[in-house]
Amino acid sequence: MFSCSGSESDEGNNVHTYLIITSDGGNEKLLGKAFTFRVKDNLSNDVTPNCKLYVNGNLISGNAYTPTEKGIYTVKAEFKDLPINPISINVVVNEGVSFKHRILYEDFTGTWCGYCTIALARRDNLEAQTQDFVFIGIHGPSGTTDPWSNTTSTEMEIFKNVSEWPAMFINRTTVWAYNSNYSDLNVPLNQLSALSKIGIKISSSVSGNILNAETKIFFSQNFSDLKIVAFIVEDDLVHDQKNYISTLYGGGSYIYNYVHHNVLRSRLTSSVVGDIIPGSQTVISNEYSKNFQYTIPSGYHTNNLKVIVMILNANGNVLNVREEKAGINSNYEFL
Repeated sequence: MFSCSGSESDEGNNVHTYLIITSDGGNEKLLGKAFTFRVKDNLSNDVTPNCKLYVNGNLISGNAYTPTEKGIYTVKAEFKDLPINPISINVVVNEGVSFKHRILYEDFTGTWCGYCTIALARRDNLEAQTQDFVFIGIHGPSGTTDPWSNTTSTEMEIFKNVSEWPAMFINRTTVWAYNSNYSDLNVPLNQLSALSKIGIKISSSVSGNILNAETKIFFSQNFSDLKIVAFIVEDDLVHDQKNYISTLYGGGSYIYNYVHHNVLRSRLTSSVVGDIIPGSQTVISNEYSKNFQYTIPSGYHTNNLKVIVMILNANGNVLNVREEKAGINSNYEFL
């Protein structure tokens, strides 16, 4: 028996009960970069213009702040005496060769699951604050009416021991717990770093129904015990989505013709856990390469296919991740 677990959101009730503060683009940035803060109430209303914002106890003008020194700063907001949890922002200095960092958001979902719209709304809200994340919609489980369950999604469900839907993970190891809140983005934003010492680039070509992909990984410091995971996803798949949340997507029991993003289709590595990268390859200034080939099934939209590559440490935590459309050759994203 499959369980779609959740509860109605309190974000559409008509009573202000708490505030949430977030930092656009993440809570860690390079020295010299501006932080822009956003404050929402539990009704998902943006109340930033009405707030007083404080950094390390000092009132700031507006909602943007550019630190002049590296270090950790505490940010809080005031509005109508509503409770709010302060956030910490971290200012770092770029030393040596560094690359853009992204986080991974894996969403175990199903078109049959009415509470899964909370996870979808979280994705939409996260996209409004940062582009520096890669989303994977893992549909299932097998035996439901979801049209996109497959052997790889089942392998993922077993790997993460998923028994209730939705289930959400950031960088593989951080659970984004299900609750009625879809505006508080601090769980993923706290995982976003100002830089990475691992660069990823992806090149691929399509001939007929054969996709050939090559990924290259550059290390600007020494690492050990790393793994690589690669997936094929298909973007912009349309299907009706069950909905139990009256405050989301019009509140109807179904969201008709909902556009689903980055639906997991298959793995390219030998398992969803990842393939070992030899330690001799993960040393400073080395470039590691790996090739994949994938046979595209009939009915897939080649123009919507993407290759996703992630690098994991010994604990299974994602150190960096990147996606690229099929048939596109990308370059390293140096900072």
